[in-house]
Amino acid sequence: MRRTVLAVVGVMILIGSPARAHHGYANFFRDRPVTIEGEIVEAVRFVDPHVVLKLRTADSTVYTATWLGASAFRHGAGTVTSTTLKVHDHIVVIGCPPRDPVSQELYPLKELRRPSDGWIWQEPTWARTHPS
Repeated sequence: MRRTVLAVVGVMILIGSPARAHHGYANFFRDRPVTIEGEIVEAVRFVDPHVVLKLRTADSTVYTATWLGASAFRHGAGTVTSTTLKVHDHIVVIGCPPRDPVSQELYPLKELRRPSDGWIWQEPTWARTHPS
């Protein structure tokens, strides 16, 4: 019985580890935000606890930009809903690049702009000091 309990606890720890690691910033340069400009290539996904956006640059590179969480996305300067950003919208994003030079991901996103109408979303101040 004791071995079964230890095995179950061990499996739970192993399963939980990737989830905790996902929320860390160790894989990203938080002190070196980059600016990427491109076109949204698929619908913005509000997948709790994150919001995910894919955009294609002029050189056809597809980047995945991820927000800290849906609450930060909805409460930053420039509230966003599922209809605010659409496929083919031309946008400019500022986010933290990955340490892995092959990865095309930005996490967390700091700012998003749509030049066509001047719309801007910025990371709320509390999210900068209390990351999820």
